[in-house]
Amino acid sequence: MDLIVRLFSFLQIVIESLFTLSWELIRRMRFVPLTVCLTLMAMAAASVTAAPWSRFKTNTVSKTNTASKTKNSRQEATSSPFLEEQELGHYLIRSEFPLRDVHELVQDLGELQQDLEETLRLECQPRAIQIHLFQSKRSYDDYLRIRVPEGVNRQALYVPGTDAGRVYAYRQRELDIDVRHETTHALLHTALPYVPIWIDEGLAEYFEMPAALRAKNHPHRKELRDAIRYQRWRPNLKVLESKRKLMDMNGKDYRDSWGIVHFLLHGPVEARQGLDQYFEEILSGEPPTPLSQTLRKRIPDLDQAIVDHLK
Repeated sequence: MDLIVRLFSFLQIVIESLFTLSWELIRRMRFVPLTVCLTLMAMAAASVTAAPWSRFKTNTVSKTNTASKTKNSRQEATSSPFLEEQELGHYLIRSEFPLRDVHELVQDLGELQQDLEETLRLECQPRAIQIHLFQSKRSYDDYLRIRVPEGVNRQALYVPGTDAGRVYAYRQRELDIDVRHETTHALLHTALPYVPIWIDEGLAEYFEMPAALRAKNHPHRKELRDAIRYQRWRPNLKVLESKRKLMDMNGKDYRDSWGIVHFLLHGPVEARQGLDQYFEEILSGEPPTPLSQTLRKRIPDLDQAIVDHLK
C-alpha cells in the first residue's frame, strides 16, 4: 500500500511538471509548434484522468474480493454456526461463543475420561466425541430441528454415531453440568458395548458434578435423605432394571439411579465387586445377570444396606 501511494505521488509530480513545461513552452518558446504543446497537454490530461480511474478499478477489485469472501463466510456460517473449534484429546469442541468463557469446563472435560476410567476400572476406546455448544436455546433448537428433531425439547443431548458420538448443549446456568452429564454417556459408550439405561443415567448423574463434589455434595444426596426420613423411601433396583427407553425414566428414577450408583462406588466392598462383575459380563458380549440378583447374593439385605449408606 505504501508503494502505491508513493507511485501515485510521483505521478502527480510528473503530471504537474508536464503542465508546467507545456505552459512554459507556449509562453517562452513561441517557435515551438502548437501541435507539440497541445500533445504534451493532452498527455498530461490523460494522465490526470487515468490515475484516479486506476485507483477506482483497484478498489473495485478489492471490494469484489471482499464481497466474495463475505459470501463464502456467510455460506460457512450457514453450514457451521460455530465461532471456535478446539481439539482436546478425542474431543472436538465446537462453540458459538469464545471457549475462554468456559475454560474451567474445558479443563474438566480433559480430566473426565481419566476420572471415569479410574473410578469404573474401564478403558474408553479412542473414538471421536464432538461437543457442540450453542449461545442460546434458540440457536440450539434451530440446529437440532434439522439434524435431531427429537432433541429440541431437551436441555442437552447425547447422540451416538458410527463415526463419532455427539453432545449438544446450550449456554445457561447449568451448562457445565449438562455437558459433563452428556459427555459421560459418550465415554461410557466407548468403553462398553451395551449400557443399561438405568446405570447409564445413574453414572451420568454421578459424573456430571465436579470431581470434588461427586461423593458427598450432589443434590440427589439431600433429596434421598429427605425421602428416607419423611417418605420411608426404599430402593427398587428391579424396577429400574425394567426400564428400556429414556422416556421410561422420570425425575425420581434419575435420583434413585444415582443413589444406587453411589452405593456401588462408595458402599461395601461386596457392592463394588458386584459392579466389576457386571461390567465384565457386559464386556464379554453375553447378556449380563441383573445386578438385583447378583448383589442380593453378596448382600442379603440389599435394600436396607442401600438405605443405611445414603441416610
